[in-house]
Amino acid sequence: MRFATLAALATAYQVPPRTCPAIKRRAPPLRATAAAGDVPATVSTLWRYPIKGFPPDSLASVSLKENGTFPQDRLWAVADAADDGGFDAAAPQWVHKQHFFGAFRSRDRLASLNTSFAANGKLTFYGSDPVTVDPSTKKGRETIEDIIQRRVGAATRLVTGGVGHQFGNTRSGVRHHGDTRTVHVVNAASVAAVRRATGLDVDAAVFRPNVVLEGLEAWAEEQWVGKTIQLGNVLLEVISRTVRCDAINFHPVTGERWPNNRDLVQEIADNFPAVGPYLGVYARVARGGTLGRGGGVAVM
Repeated sequence: MRFATLAALATAYQVPPRTCPAIKRRAPPLRATAAAGDVPATVSTLWRYPIKGFPPDSLASVSLKENGTFPQDRLWAVADAADDGGFDAAAPQWVHKQHFFGAFRSRDRLASLNTSFAANGKLTFYGSDPVTVDPSTKKGRETIEDIIQRRVGAATRLVTGGVGHQFGNTRSGVRHHGDTRTVHVVNAASVAAVRRATGLDVDAAVFRPNVVLEGLEAWAEEQWVGKTIQLGNVLLEVISRTVRCDAINFHPVTGERWPNNRDLVQEIADNFPAVGPYLGVYARVARGGTLGRGGGVAVM
């Protein structure tokens, strides 16, 4: 079965808390493929995740600012009220995803909950009945907290660090330029290579990117760290590869583990030893602009 619609993709992204599994081996990096210049590739998908770990909105285009990220991307997070990692909204810092409910926790209990974010800032939850709230209001936050709390059986707290803070999965931005905000880019050809090698129903949505690129050679992105890529008129400085963890070991539609508890992280490393447990890259917005689906790709 291949994924048919974004609605289907966006129904099950939650997973119990685990740390990233140990990988048994790591080989030298791949040789360059399509490493520089214009490449026959385009931007095929733009995804924004208003609440960390919850389903994305599909965007036709997005306006990016230098050192920013997709507007409203991971702007909110559902924290474990009993163990929020010390998150302080007044002085927000990067906090590990284990402290938040979503893609890394409670996948089975949140799988049937879908969301969408409107331009007016209101968020709609599609559970047994649609509920639309304004998360910037106390009443709106309490409504969201109650919806999640009834599903996970624990006290929750909807938190935000404001537009200058992103509840991202990586410290790469903090280490590189002192900012939590990054853009996550995935190469569809690398995903297809994993699908062919494993026989699993793997799609780009498994890896929760902001940007999906079509038309590249598989693993071309492995050569991009330290380089600048141009997508449309936006420049992205690639700052790190994306190490994968247990969150990709679940089917994004059913919320169930892959058949026979297969470990997709380990299978990527086994099938592609020159890659290891990586797929995708994180980037800093080096020059802002408008990015749209169908935009061209160049490696500087």
